[in-house]
Amino acid sequence: MVDEYRLWVLPAATGKGAPLFPELDQPVNLRLVKSTGFPSGILELVYAPADK
Repeated sequence: MVDEYRLWVLPAATGKGAPLFPELDQPVNLRLVKSTGFPSGILELVYAPADK
């Protein structure tokens, strides 16, 4: 059971990407709990399961 996901988005483009969670059987509904932008351009996004 996961309480929250913390993703850091970096300001870079690398071409084709890979899925973060390739082995999920079905989509997981998440809600954005918090977002923080840093002077470097990095974003921290905190998500929690939508059913919590």
